[in-house]
Amino acid sequence: MKKALLATAVAFASLSFNASATVTFHEADQKMLDQTANLGITQANWDANEFVSMFYIEAQRVSDHAVISKSQQPRRFEKSDKTLDLASVKVNDVDGSELSLYDLLRDRLHNRSMVVLQDGKLVHEHYWSGTNKDTKQLTMSAGKSITSSLMAIAQSEGYLKFSDPVKKWLPEAKGTVIGDGPLQYISDMRSGFALIDEVQNVYGDDWDTSMEDAISWHGHVDTDWVGIKDYTPHLTKLSYEQGKKYEYHSYNTEVLGLATQRAVGRHFTDYLAEKIWNEGQFTSDTTIMVDREKNVIASGSMTMTTRDFANMGDIWAHNGQSQNGTQVIPADWLNDIWEGNKEVRNAWAKGKEAALAEGFYKDQFRVLNLGGQEWLIAVGVNGQIIAVERDSKTVIAMFSSYNVPSSPRLAVGFFHTAIPAIMDNIKKS
Repeated sequence: MKKALLATAVAFASLSFNASATVTFHEADQKMLDQTANLGITQANWDANEFVSMFYIEAQRVSDHAVISKSQQPRRFEKSDKTLDLASVKVNDVDGSELSLYDLLRDRLHNRSMVVLQDGKLVHEHYWSGTNKDTKQLTMSAGKSITSSLMAIAQSEGYLKFSDPVKKWLPEAKGTVIGDGPLQYISDMRSGFALIDEVQNVYGDDWDTSMEDAISWHGHVDTDWVGIKDYTPHLTKLSYEQGKKYEYHSYNTEVLGLATQRAVGRHFTDYLAEKIWNEGQFTSDTTIMVDREKNVIASGSMTMTTRDFANMGDIWAHNGQSQNGTQVIPADWLNDIWEGNKEVRNAWAKGKEAALAEGFYKDQFRVLNLGGQEWLIAVGVNGQIIAVERDSKTVIAMFSSYNVPSSPRLAVGFFHTAIPAIMDNIKKS
């Protein structure tokens, strides 16, 4: 209770953005941007399909960002007695043609790197396209699940509740269509609001250019809005009845990030550094992009190594515990995600992804039936994926540069072909 009162008292005060011992703030790499500008490649288009194979690697270069230092007690990656030979695994592409899993991943799905763990041990890792185990790569929306995990920690420590109305932590939402609704609707992508702009941008109905500009996704552009605090008051129309349908909008994750920061009274990066990155035993630095006021872009701007990407999945696989047994993520919250409920299942059935897989979306995760097994999925556009199978504690973490953000072919290739084939091959080895 004391923590909740304290958080309320400081929630809307100005936070200190001075770098801590583990967090530093940096500007975009202007020298690199000047070099690429000669070819028409700028902050305005760095995430265009043509350039993702280059800029999803060390993506922090294109934006102002925070750097969070690696854990003081990094985990080990012990080799498993199991192996995975991608070249020997035969799969079928969507046209029925047979090829090796190696060829499917590298040449057709444009995978760049992958780490596979089972029960915490390293089964397989590969690095293509000029990457290695130390290369940081962009999570895109797979990072949403990290944002919700941090909020779950804040709830467990008494700072806020997923049942809190949005307006409690975002007073900017008072009078909007989302203000009276619970943060749970936000976390489940059931918030119901309609986007502001009438014309869609490259990300379709995920977000609009007004929000993109406010959060500095393409650098600090000419806009009076800074962050979602300025975007939020304009959410005056509903797209559907709140709570009834799954409709994916990255804005929802930005709300979770800002609500967490305000509730705990600390900068998001500082809280993330202590509660997840250090206690989770991550082995390398991570980065996250920030807007003009140094608030994070919480919906998908983190970069990290593939091993650390897999380590996040390994913590989820082990009921929220790190390798040394520290309880990092609340176990009961993760169990609730695995179980789902009637509301999120019904909402999924009404959403556009229901045709691609049986499952549901809860708390920034998809839980999908793939190859007859239930998988916990964190996913970002163009094939950034953490897939967790709970019984065997299998984790598949991959970074990719598929040539469109999302499509049925991408979903079939990664989720219904590659992931089940990897799982089956580990069982047989």
